[in-house]
Amino acid sequence: MAEMKSMERLAIAARGGEPDRVPVSLHLHAWSYAQLYGPNSFQDYTLNVEKEVNATLWECRELGMDGASLGGDTTIMAEAIAEASGMPYPTTYWDDYTPQHPHRLYEGDPLQTIAYGDPLVKTIEDAGKLVPADPYKHGRLPMRLEAIKLANKKLEGKHRVGGSCESSVSCGGILMGWTQMFIAMKNNLPLWQKVEDVILKSNYAFIKAQVEAGCGGLGTVVHFPQWVGAEAYLANPVWMHADHPMDLIDRVIKEFGMGIAIHPCTVGPFLNGMEAFKTWLDHTPAFSMSTGGGADDLAEAKRELAPAVISGNLAPVGLMVHGSPSDVEAACIELIQKCAPGGRYVLSGGCGIPIHAPPENVQAVIDTVRKYGKYPIKI
Repeated sequence: MAEMKSMERLAIAARGGEPDRVPVSLHLHAWSYAQLYGPNSFQDYTLNVEKEVNATLWECRELGMDGASLGGDTTIMAEAIAEASGMPYPTTYWDDYTPQHPHRLYEGDPLQTIAYGDPLVKTIEDAGKLVPADPYKHGRLPMRLEAIKLANKKLEGKHRVGGSCESSVSCGGILMGWTQMFIAMKNNLPLWQKVEDVILKSNYAFIKAQVEAGCGGLGTVVHFPQWVGAEAYLANPVWMHADHPMDLIDRVIKEFGMGIAIHPCTVGPFLNGMEAFKTWLDHTPAFSMSTGGGADDLAEAKRELAPAVISGNLAPVGLMVHGSPSDVEAACIELIQKCAPGGRYVLSGGCGIPIHAPPENVQAVIDTVRKYGKYPIKI
């Protein structure tokens, strides 16, 4: 079989066919940026469009990834909403700013940080001050749009450049504090719904802008099904809407013809959420599974979630950072053997690849796929 272009390879796998080889798309963006610009280069990470695009081009052209997603290492929607609302979220002040998850923005007592003891939104009055973010004006959203547009132009349609739908739970946890958000979901629903409404309106505007910039796919993170189990999740409509807002997702499908891929974010077993995931199959094209299961679990997920595409799930730390290239090769071979036959599979990491992962381990992934991942699979 002749070698395919990356977009063709991904498209055939998505339709349930077998392309020339297994597609591979690690979550590499922070890693690639660090390789090109140094491990301490995050001062301008996601603030420098040219560097961000160059990292994407390097992933696709030099490393051989079939697709790449532009993205920072934090929930950029929360900071954009805060800026739009005139609230003092730390990352709206660009001087001496290092992008990190909010609980890592400060040293000292975490109870004094914005994400825990002193969140931006504590009361219904605080929530009433929130306004939706404008993707062309606030936070790092405009830079993300510019990067998607430029990366697409330079890749000439040969690789897919992905965008994001920001998680309402992650974004709400940052604006309200995670503990306070969960309490509001249970005891103060009007407070949570005010916050959630602003997040969803901001998300829709950002998705529309990303589609117009040329993003070739959208992904989001879900939390509850694998945390609490599918039964408890499906019995709680507040959790269901917070983690998987059907109205937003169906609107995106209707208006833009694009489903939203799901990443069940967890360090535990993602199979806990299986019955919940099945209810999403009419509008979810792909599941990017986390590290909370091995090749056998991933193969089971592929069977249970047909016809969705499954990707995963190399362990980012235990394998990609601390393993050897031969360990990586063995893990890739097992995933190819158990998950690749029949298509609908993309070999990927279980989450983002840490910046300290050895380059030889990343290279081992694509080398193994090229050697053993040709269809029909015969290892």
